[in-house]
Amino acid sequence: MRKTLDLVNELREEAKKTFLVAIAVGFSTETKFVFSSAKSPLKDLNMLIQRGGSPIGLLRFEKEKSGIQGSYRPFFEYETEEWAGKYLAGLLENTQDIILLSEQPDVMEY
Repeated sequence: MRKTLDLVNELREEAKKTFLVAIAVGFSTETKFVFSSAKSPLKDLNMLIQRGGSPIGLLRFEKEKSGIQGSYRPFFEYETEEWAGKYLAGLLENTQDIILLSEQPDVMEY
């Protein structure tokens, strides 16, 4: 796995082109997100990894006339893993909830 700074830089670069991007961090029973809008995305990502999470890929959200369109891209470490694409695609079924979560104040516990 690449350095977390590299993943956050990828998040920030992608966020320049759209309204919201999130790193999906997988745990055995849940998924957490590091949003491009976070105050300290690097600190957030490092904390989630220290707690046992694995950064799987990026979720990207674009505003369109009819609403919000989501897309995903596994990090290159997982791009050949079929499960990673299915995992990220499944997360997009919860786009509205993810958008609402991104609008919450940063409440990460350090």
